[in-house]
Amino acid sequence: MFKRFITAGRHAVMVGGASLMLVATAQATGLTSADTNQDGKISRAEANAAQDRAFTKLDTNGDGTVDEKEFDAGQPGLPADATEQDKQRRHQVIASWFKHMDANGDGKISRSEYRKALQPYFDRLDTNGDGYISKDELRAAFGNRGNDGGAKQ
Repeated sequence: MFKRFITAGRHAVMVGGASLMLVATAQATGLTSADTNQDGKISRAEANAAQDRAFTKLDTNGDGTVDEKEFDAGQPGLPADATEQDKQRRHQVIASWFKHMDANGDGKISRSEYRKALQPYFDRLDTNGDGYISKDELRAAFGNRGNDGGAKQ
């Protein structure tokens, strides 16, 4: 069960999470959440706006930065039947992502660190380099995995 969380979590964070949550959102809603102009694709500006919305949700105390506690609280939780090993692995994964995003090592993620850490994933998904992520590019990257954020069964 935890393996599903880790896989889904990587896909969510990979594209930026609500934590941009771009991939999970795009897959689950046919791009409608991130695709604010409803043109069937996600522009870099739309992805940046989605990242900003996700960052604002993570920054629960409104100080302009996200500490590890806020970051952890904003990530998917575990199912009720999670084992102690599942809990430890979740903590390790979240701590690793936090450390990766905290580029200057000050124990907080700024909005610019958040965006910088997630930007390469937009570039990887935009395989034709046109500045947009299309449904076809998402399908090519993640296949037809349904609405579960790409979780493996």
